[in-house]
Amino acid sequence: MITFINFLSQFVSLPNNEISLLESVLTFKIYKVGDKILQEGRVCHSIMFILSGKARSYFINHEGQEFTWNFHFNDADSKFENYFLVDYHSFLRQTPSHLTIEALEDIEAITLSYTNIQKIVSKSINLEKVASIMSATAYENVHKRAFTLLTSNAKERYLQLLKDEPYLLNKFQHYLIASYLGVAPQSLSRLRKEISKP
Repeated sequence: MITFINFLSQFVSLPNNEISLLESVLTFKIYKVGDKILQEGRVCHSIMFILSGKARSYFINHEGQEFTWNFHFNDADSKFENYFLVDYHSFLRQTPSHLTIEALEDIEAITLSYTNIQKIVSKSINLEKVASIMSATAYENVHKRAFTLLTSNAKERYLQLLKDEPYLLNKFQHYLIASYLGVAPQSLSRLRKEISKP
């Protein structure tokens, strides 16, 4: 629980009574490698903060092709969007998700349900502020990801990955990186060889 509280403290200072309020609604969950943490077509009822392990979120297009939407992990390289296991659109609107979230390693996570978030933000201005910041940040990340996929070609996306998230290449399998970039594994191999040439 402390790890999650410390993470939130980056955004707002929480007094002890509000920390206690938050802790009273947090639960601890374990998922095994291969578990579907969220299944496409189901409503995302909880937001989960990763303590350990790796996962990915993905969607399948109308042609049956699988695309990795994001990677989820908690280490020194993590950005905001990596820490959480959640489909924010489904979670905020409580509508069926278009994403599936799959555990790539055993996962330990802190879970906060939609219902409990509604309860605690109504009792705490600071927690309401945290929820607002998280929603805004999530929107920015989703917008950036979608804009990049729609406006950049494969080479540009790979170069952006090398600039912003080069560590992903060592954390996740080649075919997952390819699906994250929206290319076939063979195309990613060609790109890597092309760009690595002197």
